[in-house]
Amino acid sequence: MKKILLSVLILAVALFAAEKVYLAPVGLTGMHDDYAVASSKLMKAYIEDDGRFILVVGTAEDGVKADDQAAVSKKAAEKGCSKYIIAEFTRLGENVIMSFKLYNVGSEAPIWDDRLKARNPDDFDPIIQRVARNIGTKHKAVDDSDIYSVTEQETKTPKRKGVNAYIGMAVGGLMAVQPDVEVFAGLDFFLLYDAQVILFGIDWDIYGLGDDTALDYMDLAISAYYPFGTKAITPFVGGGLAFSQTSYQSDIPREYRSTNYNYSFYDNDEEFDDESSGLTGFIGGGVMFNRSSRVMFVAQAKYMINFYKNDVYNYKKNDNGAVITVKDHAIQGLIFNVGIGYGF
Repeated sequence: MKKILLSVLILAVALFAAEKVYLAPVGLTGMHDDYAVASSKLMKAYIEDDGRFILVVGTAEDGVKADDQAAVSKKAAEKGCSKYIIAEFTRLGENVIMSFKLYNVGSEAPIWDDRLKARNPDDFDPIIQRVARNIGTKHKAVDDSDIYSVTEQETKTPKRKGVNAYIGMAVGGLMAVQPDVEVFAGLDFFLLYDAQVILFGIDWDIYGLGDDTALDYMDLAISAYYPFGTKAITPFVGGGLAFSQTSYQSDIPREYRSTNYNYSFYDNDEEFDDESSGLTGFIGGGVMFNRSSRVMFVAQAKYMINFYKNDVYNYKKNDNGAVITVKDHAIQGLIFNVGIGYGF
């Protein structure tokens, strides 16, 4: 019975043991040999931290080179490895092309490969970390949609590493839920500062364009948003404060205006405005599109509420004229817009 249990235990350990992978000496072109030694040590540390493979690092004593695949495969088999890695670094001007290929022993076609571009030696470490995490999986080392990656694939447009600012314009509407449920068209002029982990905005909003709108709203706002990741398409949420001015039109003559009291009068076509100003708060979110480009697009929705009130006069016609009702309202509602920005 003990022998059976021991056999089962040995079989389980064998099944779940990490695969041994042979790393051939790194091939270098136009670079100092020290980079091969340092890169091999990093590969071993990161790959074994991941836990899927045990890396057997090749040395000069092995007598194999990265450009001799047959010899590398034979050496991997001699060392009891089921797979092997061939890594080659080629310097082109100021950049280094780093190529990684994973093979099964005895096979000529790679089962995983990737090629990345390092702008300087500081890129080696993050590149090797990504390769270690993804080698042998269905994923590449670098996510193409991550616009703040410090590396780049050879055929891709260079990706941004720092912060960026956008200036742009959006069109949209304000749907006031208090006092009226209506949609008023407007414009938003914005300056957006992208600091990777946070977005800062300055906006000048104008809503209620046109002569026949009952509500005119204008503000100068500052905002901060949290972006969910650094992808080319990035959702974000946040909020901010604004100094705003609100004008609510009424066709009630001023001589009939008095807070919280009813009057009767004969109809009058003349219109009057009740203007107030103060602070406005808002929360909301949206989505940035094409964040990795000079030209980006944004769709946004936010809920705003004034921290001050407007006198809103309403009247209901009757046989004698009209009954006037006045009420103080903190104007609030949903603002939504879509816009385009240019990065600089």
